[in-house]
Amino acid sequence: MLGNGVQALNEILIVIAGLQSFDPRCTKMASSIALDLSTASGVESYLANTQFAATRVVPLAGGVGNFTFRLFLSTPHNGHRTVILKHAKPYVALSPDFPFSVDRQIYESRALEEVKKSGVCSDLVDVPAVIHHDKTANFLIIEDCGEQALTLKQLMLTATPTLETATRIGAALGEFLGRFHAWGQEQKDLLAFFDQNEQAKNITAIITYGRLIPMLTTRKVPAVELLSEPIPQEDLDAIQAIVDERTAQIHTAKTALTMGDFWTGNVLINMEPSSGEFLQANVIDWELAKPGIRALDVGQFCAEMHCVSIFHPEKANSADALIKAFLAEYRLHCGEMEDHLAGTAAKHIGAHLVTIAPTVGWGPPDESVKAVQEGLTYLWEGCSSKWLRERSMFAPLT
Repeated sequence: MLGNGVQALNEILIVIAGLQSFDPRCTKMASSIALDLSTASGVESYLANTQFAATRVVPLAGGVGNFTFRLFLSTPHNGHRTVILKHAKPYVALSPDFPFSVDRQIYESRALEEVKKSGVCSDLVDVPAVIHHDKTANFLIIEDCGEQALTLKQLMLTATPTLETATRIGAALGEFLGRFHAWGQEQKDLLAFFDQNEQAKNITAIITYGRLIPMLTTRKVPAVELLSEPIPQEDLDAIQAIVDERTAQIHTAKTALTMGDFWTGNVLINMEPSSGEFLQANVIDWELAKPGIRALDVGQFCAEMHCVSIFHPEKANSADALIKAFLAEYRLHCGEMEDHLAGTAAKHIGAHLVTIAPTVGWGPPDESVKAVQEGLTYLWEGCSSKWLRERSMFAPLT
């Protein structure tokens, strides 16, 4: 992770560099006036005399790490009338105090390009094509997955699919992730390349596991404060052992390529407007791709999907059907599976429900405390084969 001084220096250099170069295939650079590519007007001006000149630039909500825009191109580019631009600053877009190296776009671009040509994708699940990567001004232009596309989270909450459609979506995503994980284990050169993505390892370790004990002990999160009693020290010691083990694994994993941020907000779904038929999913935001623990991709997805059931019980049948189909197809396509994959995924659900669910707006504290309590159960029971097989969602993986 970058220190504050390096962060500030990088930000200055990015602004300067953004004024001095552009892809040589484009026609003319923007003017010498400093342009802020974190704004729609800055993006429009910067691209005005290039092949990506736009009649309209629309900021997109939902992203956390980058400043993201939909460009309505003046002239279609290789058949694309709209494209997506992602601009990186050396910090998280929604949290400027959180350093995030712009090198993340190097890893995302490479991941998208490699997965696109890997044979992992299908008619039902794809990744957006990289159209242009400017490593000086730090932006990616990628394929637009559709103006009407919803994230899977939005779909579940606002247009909950039928059981049949949920099963189809879950099966398609499970097959995709399984095939990606199986393919990734054979990519020695790619594993070596993505092993350099140290900030991805840091973020994965800190966001979930680095916050687990502090949240349970300081009890400053309203949902945690509502726990009936403090967690006994011996239980905290057991959780700390999980934290230590998982953190070490995250930093030393070498043999499995992981997406790194496989959750419902990074899956865009296109549905047929009139019939509601599932058309295609696109998996986006590959900045945290790295050698890692396959079970964390599985666990993160299932945890977020399970939050639909916890906080919106009326949608639980669809969410549960999607998870069941996802896990069954993942098992069929993931290749040789580690004996501990189900248990590790279960414990990751536990960590996610404790650290993420109460802090991202799923529900008020009196509802979030249920997620925390269930998360603790997953942490305790994730090592029990009998519990995993008979009482958890992970029976398809046991």
